[in-house]
Order: sequence, then C-alpha cells, then structure tokens
Amino acid sequence: MGRDFNTGLGKSLEADRVKLTRRRKRLLRDMGLSEELDSTELAERLHAQVKVIRGLSRTIEEKDGEIARMDFILSVRDKEIAAKDAKIVELEAKLSAIGHGKVPIPKTSANSSIPPSKNPIGVPHTQSLRKPSGRKTGGQKGHQGSTRLQAENVTGAERWYPAAICPECGKPLDMDTATVCAKRQVVDIPLPIAAEVFDHLQMQVKCSCGHCCKGRFPENVNAPVSYGPNIMAMTSYLSTYQNVPFKRLTHLYETIFGLHISEGSVSNMLNAMRKLSKTPYEMIRQKVAAGKVAGADESGVNVSGRNNWLWAFQNAVATFLAFDKSRSHEVVNKHFSKEELSGMVWVTDRLPAYFMGDVGMEDHQVCIAHLLRNLTYTMRAFPDDAWSLDLLDLLRDSVHQRNQGNMGVEVRTKMEERLDELLARPPVYKNDDGKETELDKLKKGIAKHRDHIFTFLVNPDVPPTNNDSEKALRPAKTKLKVSGCFRSETGVENYATVASVIQTAVKNGQNPFEVLRVIATLALT
Repeated sequence: MGRDFNTGLGKSLEADRVKLTRRRKRLLRDMGLSEELDSTELAERLHAQVKVIRGLSRTIEEKDGEIARMDFILSVRDKEIAAKDAKIVELEAKLSAIGHGKVPIPKTSANSSIPPSKNPIGVPHTQSLRKPSGRKTGGQKGHQGSTRLQAENVTGAERWYPAAICPECGKPLDMDTATVCAKRQVVDIPLPIAAEVFDHLQMQVKCSCGHCCKGRFPENVNAPVSYGPNIMAMTSYLSTYQNVPFKRLTHLYETIFGLHISEGSVSNMLNAMRKLSKTPYEMIRQKVAAGKVAGADESGVNVSGRNNWLWAFQNAVATFLAFDKSRSHEVVNKHFSKEELSGMVWVTDRLPAYFMGDVGMEDHQVCIAHLLRNLTYTMRAFPDDAWSLDLLDLLRDSVHQRNQGNMGVEVRTKMEERLDELLARPPVYKNDDGKETELDKLKKGIAKHRDHIFTFLVNPDVPPTNNDSEKALRPAKTKLKVSGCFRSETGVENYATVASVIQTAVKNGQNPFEVLRVIATLALT
C-alpha cells in the first residue's frame, strides 16, 4: 500500500509541476519574456522593472507636486489680480470725484511749500519741476570732458625700465639712453598723522629780596591743556559744514590723530569760534546790506524740542544766517536798518513779514519756483479749470524770455497784460458753502503781489527764483536730520555764525577750512 501511495503522490506532483510549468510559460508570454528564461534571470528582469516603476512613481509624484505648486501660484495671482482690479475701480472712483472737486489732492514738497520731511509716505522726497529732456544720462555729445590734472609738486618718483633685452630683435638695451615716455601719479596721505604738542614753560626767578618773580603765559594759553587754531578750525569745519555729530567727531580725532578730546571740549571750541568770528560775521552782514539785490528765507529749527527759526539773508558774495525765536518782520528790522533796505530789491516768497510797511524795501521779486509748485498743486486739484496751466505756461515763458536775453519794460508789460487777463477770468469751481477754494486764494495772493512777479525782466541783477536762499538753509536741515535737534540756543548761534563764514568763503572761491584757520590764528596770536 505504501508503494501505491508513493506512486500516486509522485504522479500528482508531476501533474502539478506540468501545470506550473505551463502557467509559468503563459505568464512569461504575457509579460513579453522568453519561455526559456530561468528563475535567476527572471528575478533580475523583475527587479529592473520594479526600479523603473518606482522611478516612474517618483516622477509622477514630482509632477503632481509641481502641478500643485502651480495651482497655488495661480490662485495667489488670481487674488492679486482681483485686488488690483478692485484698486483700479477705487482709483477710478477717486479720479471721478477729483474731477468734480470733491476729493483734495495731497500736498507735497513738489506741489506746495511744505518741506520734504512732511511728504506723505510713498511720495518721493526729491522731485524736480524741470521737464525731462529725453537725453541719456552721463556726458553729452559735444560737451568738453575733464579729468584730474597731475600735480606738479611731488614728494618722490620711481622709474620703471623695460627688460634688458629687446623683445623684437633680441639685442641688449642701453639703459643710459632711457627717457621718460609716460607718467602716472599715485596720491596718498602719509601715516601716522600725529598731533604736535608744544610746551609753554612758566619761568620764575627769585630776587635777592626774597620775592619770587614768575613769567606770564599767553592769554590764549589759559588751561593745563588747550587746543591750537588748527584743531579749532577743523572742529568747526567738520561740525558745521560736514555735519559730523559730537560723538563721531571725538571718535574721529581718536582713531585718526590719536587725540582724546571730550564732547565738552568740542562744544567749548565751537563757542570760542563763534566769539572769534564776531567781526567777520558783522562784515558779512554789511556785505549783504551793501548789495542792491538780496534774497531772504527762513526755516524752522528744532531746539530742545521747540520750534525756532533760522533766517538766511544772502546775495552773490555773502550769506548771513541768523537765529531767532520769531518769524515776524521784526527779525528783518533787528538785523538791517531802514536806510540799508531802502535801495534794495529783495527776492523772497510771499511771507507777509517781507512786505510790511516798516521793512522799507524798495522793490520785491516773488519767487517763481514757489508759484510753480503752487500751480502744480492747483492744476491737479482743479483739473477742469485751465487757469493754473495757463499761468504755469506764462511764468515759464517769462523765464525763457529772460534766458534768451529778451528783457525790458516792453517785455514786462506784455507779461503783466497776460497776467491781468488770467486774473480777470471767472472761476470754474465754487464751493457749496460759498467759501473760497484754494485756487481762489492763490489767485488772490498773486493779484496782491502782481507788481512783484516780473521784476526780474527789467533788472538783470534780480534772479527769478529764491533758490539761493533755500540752498543756504538746506545744510541746516541736513544737520538736523543727522543730529535730531540743536541742544541749546547757543548751539544754533554757533552754527549760524560759523556757517555764515563758511558759505561766504565758498561763494568767493576760498577754502573754508583755511578761512576758519586764519580767523583762529589771528585771534589767538
């Protein structure tokens, strides 16, 4: 029985093996493989296909991720586009409201007389009223270029000879016949820059009577350690003209010159320079008073958190800065007498202080640049009224006539006639409450100063703008931005005095540091 069982089991296993072989061949055919493929090769083929499938799966996953990221980016862009569309609708509504005079245009330094520091967020602080020329930036064709000239006084020279053998023919060169064919210079400052210390020794002699006689120090040598005129001039120049704060100034002296100077010493030197410059400061005032034309302007300065005023009175050869707590006409009378002002033409803005009867100026020139900024504002705020644009063209035409040399009473008369026609034109905008619009106020102000708008067309010494006075005050605003404020009234007075000396020196082509050094040297010797 056992033999029959084994025989039947063997036949069954053989039948199963045949079935598996047939099934295996069918699967291999379905897979596109050879029926004679053994198990090892089949395993390698399957392993390779698994790798390919896994790579395809990763690629598909990466593609799906990219598609998801693109969908997210597109959704964000759709939101941005929707937000921009809403903004466009909002701006169109505002423009429509502006066209009907319902929404005011914000005032900036480009369209009114407010300072750039008061510009709304997003408005550039530097804007020009000039029309773009369309030219590329940089040097223009036909303009003569310039380069730095080489110095004549040199401290040394080094000669650079060619190789001893001629690279062309191979013959040796005679260096004794060498000549200079080109010259280049390197400019540098030798180090260390060391301060000089000079001892003043007080000598004493004991008399036979027992009395001890001592020598006297010079008047300016009144402390154990004091500073000479060069350091005083440099301190005044760096603090006033280069706007270096006290702490940075002391650090500069320590790192560059090895001098340990306290902030209190810097303050004392500035106080001393103001006192030493008293005579030149008065001479500058007299130069302004002696001129036939002068510009004047004023600007607020922060002194320990309180607003005060820095005034500028200047002409072509002098700049006189003065500090005062007031902005009234009394400041003008405080510094200049009626006799000094009687024969002078003043270029100013339309501040009432300059047009008071007791000031006594002979004639005025209203700053055209101020009017252009005002008209730029009213032109945008009241677009349906062409009055602002027409007056803008008139003022620009008048300046163009001046630049072309067309001056005289006839030209001024024609310009004033055109101005009168504009002033007589009826307004387009009217407030519902009956109050004056800003355009009406501007017309009224221009009509009030009608006789002082075209003075520059008959007097060649009178400029059409008051830009020089604004330039005189601009460094003070830069200093305030750096330091925040002046700590005391004495500090502003120091600045006004020293800055007057420096700006006057610059106008006359002088070295401002050398001028301060000469003032300090003459006063301390």
